[in-house]
Amino acid sequence: MKPRPSIYIPELESYIDSSLVYKPNPVFAEMETYAKEKNIPIVSAATGAVLSHLVSLVRPKEILELGTGLGYSTLWMAVGSPETRFVTVDRHKEQADLMDVYAKKMGILEQIHVKRVTDSVLDYLAKESEEWVSSDLFFVDCDKITYPEIFSILWEKAKPGAYFLFDNMLWHGRVLAPDPKKPSDLAVMALWHEVKSQVSGYTLYPVGDGLLFFQKDKK
Repeated sequence: MKPRPSIYIPELESYIDSSLVYKPNPVFAEMETYAKEKNIPIVSAATGAVLSHLVSLVRPKEILELGTGLGYSTLWMAVGSPETRFVTVDRHKEQADLMDVYAKKMGILEQIHVKRVTDSVLDYLAKESEEWVSSDLFFVDCDKITYPEIFSILWEKAKPGAYFLFDNMLWHGRVLAPDPKKPSDLAVMALWHEVKSQVSGYTLYPVGDGLLFFQKDKK
């Protein structure tokens, strides 16, 4: 991963991820090392652990993940809720294919239920609504400039009671002073505006780069 500003005091985040987060399988640490060497963005170990814990409580039947990366977050969630079915979407097939390699190393490849889709996130949402509209939980961790549009699409079509998770909602601390010249800064702030104006309640987990959790009202 490329070095990025942390929301924590110097060295605390790396200490949390390396020494304080319980990792149920040593392969997670191997994935973290590979991501750092290849400059591939993944969630922090602490974020992965929170994702795993949340899905273990919610027990969703189907999760749509937008942004696969190496499959690091997918595997954290799959460990937390092995019976859940996943559809995970990413444009970079060779990178996403590595998830199967790591799942095999973990010994869980045959137990998890993951469908990988190679496509642009917005194109997938437009073309395959019949596949994803019944999802119980949506995890969004892709290009930040697409966040407001993704929220609009999912919030309108998702079934009542569906859960949502958006990563990078503290945007490396830039929510304090977003740069109006940076489309990604503006997009994250626009999503915050939409959530505050449309969602009846939400929780921000200040792990990694900020994990936002909320639910569509049940009717």
